[in-house]
Amino acid sequence: MSTFVARVQYLDDTDPFASTNYPEPSRPPTFTFLTNVHLVNQLSGIHKILEPPHKLEDCALQLYKYNSNGQPDYGIYLDLESTLDDQWEELEGFAEQRKNTVILRTQLSVRVHAVIEKLLNSEGRELRRALFSLKQIFQDDKDLVHEFVCSDGLDCLIKVGTEADQNHQNYILRALGQVMLYVDGMNGVIEHCQTVQWLYNLVSSRYRLVVKTALKLLLVFVEYTEKNSHRLYEAVQAVDYDKGVTPFRSIVEILNEKEGGDSELCLFSMTLINKVLSGITDQDTFYDITDYLEEQGMEAIVQRHISKSSADLDLVSQLNLYEAALKAEDGDVVGVSTDIRKAPRLKSEGDTRKSRRSQGVQDVSGSPRAQRKGLPANQVEPDKELSSRVDRLGFESAHESSPSPDNTLSYLEKRRAERAARKEREVEESSKSRSGRAYGSRKQATNMVIENGTASPDHSKPMTLSYDRKHVQDDENAVLIGLF
Repeated sequence: MSTFVARVQYLDDTDPFASTNYPEPSRPPTFTFLTNVHLVNQLSGIHKILEPPHKLEDCALQLYKYNSNGQPDYGIYLDLESTLDDQWEELEGFAEQRKNTVILRTQLSVRVHAVIEKLLNSEGRELRRALFSLKQIFQDDKDLVHEFVCSDGLDCLIKVGTEADQNHQNYILRALGQVMLYVDGMNGVIEHCQTVQWLYNLVSSRYRLVVKTALKLLLVFVEYTEKNSHRLYEAVQAVDYDKGVTPFRSIVEILNEKEGGDSELCLFSMTLINKVLSGITDQDTFYDITDYLEEQGMEAIVQRHISKSSADLDLVSQLNLYEAALKAEDGDVVGVSTDIRKAPRLKSEGDTRKSRRSQGVQDVSGSPRAQRKGLPANQVEPDKELSSRVDRLGFESAHESSPSPDNTLSYLEKRRAERAARKEREVEESSKSRSGRAYGSRKQATNMVIENGTASPDHSKPMTLSYDRKHVQDDENAVLIGLF
């Protein structure tokens, strides 16, 4: 019977908010694993050797590896319902470093439910400590983010944040920023339109730091993918419609400097507007957004900021970009800025539409959509046309989108699916390699390339992108690093 000998330790994380980052004991014992026996049947033996504070039914096993620089790092969780032979590729190179150990710790789902329960049932100083620690908890274990999103953790954050003061909201925004650093976390936010609505709602907060952080997170959200511009627009409409105000009122009020001048918030607000407009792929939605802005006096706001002798140069640049984008869509611009969207927007058939400004319409009360549909002035209606436009563009409305398979699976279910897919690819490549040799010596060079895993892509099949589960793009990381 095949065996695998490894050092074992435990991590006391029974309380997620009071766990240590140091495995125990300092002199780890060894345990002999049977590679063809399910790990769940060997877990009691490890538990007996280590005598940890964990309940046996709550335990999981995680690899703890040292990198080439001698720094330890928590690796993947082993699937207890499988054998080591089934997941042997995860142990590749594990035995080469003597210090590597297998860690016994609390299951992800148990820890996540403990976190959610603590947040929902705490108050006062205890809640503040829990919220303050939340960002570090997500930072220490990236796999916890996926489980948190799958377990309705975002609903928990919004519920607590809606009822909290500005200090608690700042802690929640810090934690949410950490969640959005990971692809699983960002996908969870994309599928959870209430999170985007809550972030936009915070833009109207009286507290500057809350507004600033919310704007930064919305910028990261919009920059992640072009489709998120439409999703944010839907969220803006939902929030402002409930308030009975014109969409983007909160953004315009910041630019209007009604609470006193703040060039930094103005810069973030204007940048967000330009990012949203750049990601809009159909002309009707583009003009709907700009018409809402122009209706609220955007032209006068732009002229007032630009004419200031002490105007912030970055803000002026964003204001000029907005003006150039508007003129470019109207077809009235000669020299187009390099920052303006290059791809043409989808236009409605038989409808040549221009902006309000090009038609000489200024400071007319009532939403552009209300005027086009003959509704009473100042009556704001949610964008019911947007969903059909989004469908034409080939992706779902944020309000109606169903969760992707990745974010409906638990961590271990996802690992099993990845492992099964990897085995299928290996079998397919092996089959191709064997069939290729039958063609004789003329095909040997091609077969060698295929066997080495460097074959050119098969263009007859749709290309799929595999993302690193850990981090979103470097640009977004750079933005978030400046948050805290």
